[in-house]
Amino acid sequence: MYQQLIPMTLVLLLGVLWRHMSSARLPSAQVRSVLGILIINFVAPALIVEVMLTSNLKQELFQVPASGNVTIMVILLLSLALYVMLLRLHIITRVQAGALVLASTFGNGMGMALPAVSALLGLPQRDIPVVYDLLATVPFVWIIGVLLCAHFGTRVASGGLGKELLRLPPFWALAIALGMRYFGLVLPDPIMKTLHLLGSAAVPLLLLMVGMTLHVGREMRFGLLIPVVGLKLFLSAGLAFGVGHIVGLQGATLAATVLTAAAPPVGVGVALCDRFHLDTELFGTAMTMTTVLYVVLVPWLVSWLA
Repeated sequence: MYQQLIPMTLVLLLGVLWRHMSSARLPSAQVRSVLGILIINFVAPALIVEVMLTSNLKQELFQVPASGNVTIMVILLLSLALYVMLLRLHIITRVQAGALVLASTFGNGMGMALPAVSALLGLPQRDIPVVYDLLATVPFVWIIGVLLCAHFGTRVASGGLGKELLRLPPFWALAIALGMRYFGLVLPDPIMKTLHLLGSAAVPLLLLMVGMTLHVGREMRFGLLIPVVGLKLFLSAGLAFGVGHIVGLQGATLAATVLTAAAPPVGVGVALCDRFHLDTELFGTAMTMTTVLYVVLVPWLVSWLA
């Protein structure tokens, strides 16, 4: 089963290699930023519309987000309780607490779970990470996540933070696609082929972006990362499995939901840490460690769920 992850891992390593070999003329941060803009504005919306219009999901459109939202909420509350306690005991600083909450709670469904689910469970299940990400993770990140970053870091006076969600093209793509499904509208075949062509670029581009983000801080207290691994990889997977069973998910759909819940920290967390002056180095190291462990553990997780 690990052989199925080799292409995904190699593309990740290409992103890491670019980070260390990029010249001053084209630094990895600049390339990552351009790729992010390209994905958000073109590739992700195309993928979302194609997946939603060709998907056979029915009740799963409600079951998967329900499982995701409950999982994220429970992990968020546990993370806040743990890291606020460590903060009051003067074991960590406020900026570290904010980075750790962000890393422990919000997963990278599109960036890591989508490639993993596609490789291990097949393309028919790739719509699960998309639905989980857009209807659970992303709203949490851009509303609760931003508020928490402002609380633990530098408070930014901006009344438009709550409107960020509505400015994301993927959300408009999701709204349009759901509307078309509801009314039974069909796009012409050439348009669907165009969407497929654009959407097929999502997985390699997202993996390259994640690879360019991975790094390990030079002066790092690795003991702080143990709770992140426990909360993000293990407890999130266990909660998603339990809640998924309760709401009626089963088989490959349940496995895809669990893999998405266990995904490493969301890539936009780096930008949020920078914006609110949290500990970006700590977040990046947490993201790196959990990504490596995720790639190692997901085949075993799929075998266990089978």
